[in-house]
Amino acid sequence: MILTRLSRAVRDQNWFAVALEFVIVIAGVVIGFQITAWNGERAEREIIRQQLSEVRADVAAEVASLETARDAALWRLAAAEYLLVRIDAEDGLADTPVVPFTGYESAPLPEITAADHPTLLARVNLIRGQTVRNTGYNSLVSSGNLRLIRNSELRVTIQSYYAGYEDLQSNLSIFREIRAAAIPVLYRHGFSLFSNTPLAGVTGAADSDPELVAYIRTARELGQAQVSGTLQREAEAVRLLALLDAELAE
Repeated sequence: MILTRLSRAVRDQNWFAVALEFVIVIAGVVIGFQITAWNGERAEREIIRQQLSEVRADVAAEVASLETARDAALWRLAAAEYLLVRIDAEDGLADTPVVPFTGYESAPLPEITAADHPTLLARVNLIRGQTVRNTGYNSLVSSGNLRLIRNSELRVTIQSYYAGYEDLQSNLSIFREIRAAAIPVLYRHGFSLFSNTPLAGVTGAADSDPELVAYIRTARELGQAQVSGTLQREAEAVRLLALLDAELAE
């Protein structure tokens, strides 16, 4: 229809009508391109939104895993302190600060009762890691959508958070290597890693074996480091969740 009107205007030398038809055609093309671009941008935003929702679910799951790891580290620290104080009451360990936190609230140690005595060495030996799901983050990176997140604070925080995962896993590997090196010391006294062991058996063995004492001291220090690192990771996770919630609420 437009071509018919345009041909008639040219034959009639109605240049105003010709110009008007050209303007209508060009405007239609421009509007069509704009609508396509808007639809594409809206679809892209929806994809990013879904990926951010996946990231949020992953981080929320890690928070639960971090709580479990932190509780295990607190038990490790408490058990090591309890044993060391009874191995050498004059060492001043009871007066030593529990965890040298930097900027984080001190988490309370669990209260040890007589019922916990058989499990103390097993708790010293336990190093629980964190289960990290990064499906949403991998999707953001592989699709190239991470750079398209407009909120720069959120974008940088996501990158920083997942970069810290490698440090977390590296520390856990170091902790487990130290424990592995101590296994011959434990076996020498007939101690397994995770079975019940009488308190008197542990303290009696440690009184005559400085290597066993050194291992328990090291477990105490590693417990401090893991509690501190886990609390820091939890704080980072909570901050990231807050940013994600704000972004997804818009």
